Amino acid sequence: MPRSLVLGNGTLLATFDEDLQMRDFYYPFVGMEDQTTYGRVHRVGVFVEGRGFAWLNDDSWNVSPRYAPETLVGNSILENKKLGLGITVRDYVHPVQNVLMRHFFLRSLDGQPKDVRLFFHHDFYIYGDKQKDTAFYEPYTNSVIHFRQSRYFLIGGMPDVRRSCPVQQWRSGKYGSVLRSREQLRSGGLSSYTVGKAHFRNLEGTWKDAEDGELVRNPVEQGSVDSTVALHCSVPGSGETEAVLWVCVGKSLEEVLRIQETILVETPDRIHRNCHNYWKSWVNKTPANFGSLGPELVDLYKRSLLVIRTHVDQHGGIVAAADSDIMAFNRDTYTYVWPRDGAFVSLALDRAGYGEVTRKFFEYCARIQMPDGYLLHKYNPDGSLGSTWHPWFKDGEPQLPIQEDETALVVYALGKHFERQHDFEFLQEMFENFVKKAAQFLCDFREESTSLPLPSYDPWEEYRGVFTYTTACTIAGLDAAAHIANVLGHHQHSERYHNAADEMRQALLFHLYDDQHKRFVKQIQRKDGKTLSVDLTPDASLSAVWLLGVLPPNDPRVVSTMQQLQSCLKVRVGIGGLARYPNDHYQEVLPVGDNLPGNPWIITTLWSAQWIIACAKKPEDLAAARELLEWAAKRASPSGLLAEQYNPQTGAPLSVAPLTWSHSTYVETVLRYVEKEKALKNG
Repeated sequence: MPRSLVLGNGTLLATFDEDLQMRDFYYPFVGMEDQTTYGRVHRVGVFVEGRGFAWLNDDSWNVSPRYAPETLVGNSILENKKLGLGITVRDYVHPVQNVLMRHFFLRSLDGQPKDVRLFFHHDFYIYGDKQKDTAFYEPYTNSVIHFRQSRYFLIGGMPDVRRSCPVQQWRSGKYGSVLRSREQLRSGGLSSYTVGKAHFRNLEGTWKDAEDGELVRNPVEQGSVDSTVALHCSVPGSGETEAVLWVCVGKSLEEVLRIQETILVETPDRIHRNCHNYWKSWVNKTPANFGSLGPELVDLYKRSLLVIRTHVDQHGGIVAAADSDIMAFNRDTYTYVWPRDGAFVSLALDRAGYGEVTRKFFEYCARIQMPDGYLLHKYNPDGSLGSTWHPWFKDGEPQLPIQEDETALVVYALGKHFERQHDFEFLQEMFENFVKKAAQFLCDFREESTSLPLPSYDPWEEYRGVFTYTTACTIAGLDAAAHIANVLGHHQHSERYHNAADEMRQALLFHLYDDQHKRFVKQIQRKDGKTLSVDLTPDASLSAVWLLGVLPPNDPRVVSTMQQLQSCLKVRVGIGGLARYPNDHYQEVLPVGDNLPGNPWIITTLWSAQWIIACAKKPEDLAAARELLEWAAKRASPSGLLAEQYNPQTGAPLSVAPLTWSHSTYVETVLRYVEKEKALKNG
């Protein structure tokens, strides 16, 4: 199930599905340590006196997850005619404090007052498993706390914000936030609670206890535990009642208690306004004139920047996707840092004016670089190696399990970063700590007789060979390294990198362009100085030749290649768009054929749009690119999230949603469009 809301602050990341149920809860790294263990549902239920009970995934609910415009604050609408209740929900993670806040604004749909009980089920898998955990009711703060070792989760709330006890009554005491009487306890915190066993000896969990509207108030449990808490509210016939739930997250009991006290001192309303205003200022920090682009395209641009930001860990790693449902496909996720994806995301962020974010990514890459200068397949957000299917030994021979583009693209992106930031001190630091070793590796990892890169894996991580795409990335990386070295006065290094790039560029044109078919080939297989086979498959990744500046977009070889890609990869059924290559079976939902080369992807479709933009000579030439931008915008979910690929017939999202690379490609395409439109009008 694709995610409908993604909320985070670089340390804490929460995702919600189409029923507004929490599915992922990452801490203390974005994309690492999913404290719900890959998408287990944290239920929310509503009991209305005299009307009955319903969980939010019940068919009686009409749920519309949305964001407040230009923010990372959810603004979702829920209605249940059977219960006669409407709810507006504001969800957000505070930009600084590690707390998930959930404001529920309840209103009567039929004009009748109601006694309502909100139930929140939490099923934490602390450190990713279900053992040795403890959950207990803490009476001094009227909260339920889950913990194990150095992971603490405090669940607290207010059933009616207007009637909650004054802030000063919560201060000072044994734990720093003590209530002074039972009356204050009832008016100011959780209304009820229970703690129990789950997923052990056929026990389903404490959520079953909520369905009669009452909780048994068991105060503690250990082992395989869960909890359910309640907020009891009175909803008037007109107007609304606000109830607030929060989950404070930290590494100690003192830390989560301190966060709760901050909420109570500041008040939930101020916490919300702070979060709302922060993200609205962040996404609008760089003034932009979007030319002729309409509100829908601009809104998705801003949403894309915010979605990207949620996937950037505070330590610099940029996670590909936080949607853990892909676990069902291959028992693994996209919650890794691919240096390639991170480089493309950095290019978009730098172009949009967010160099302070990308700087941390480059520092991250310097920390994870291998001693010989290359980067491996993928990494965890903490810098440790991620899982891989690239072997170190195959067909009786050792091999480097790498995609060389992942090293080259980081150097290329760093060069573009400097062009926009002009931070000489940072550039010098990165040259010494990353570029020098990376560029030397790119120079050395070549076939002596041709100057082509030695075999590595393609961007789709399916084949090993010598690829046009990888060769283009390596040339671009060496060109960037040469420029960086020259700027810093390292002229011998600059000359070495420049010569290697020139030699490889000549090899690209000689070995990887097919004169008969008038296009670049996907790959060649070489051994012992001989070409054994040539793969002529039209592949969207061939766009790298012009996209990275190896050849100009109007070079006849580029033009012929791109025109053939647009023809061969076009999805001529259903929703349209462009596939990766013919006969692409990844996530296949319909048989591929002449009219359906594969599922349409956001990045492949927008690469085509970017080439149209690059070649445009007059404003009307941009029309086809705008159509592809609008195509991408139509694919976005109602809350503005883009998937990796889509069902070609129905348009349903496939694989993961959101995908950071999809959003960054959209940002890049919008900016290229606006820049070109302005240049053509002024030219």
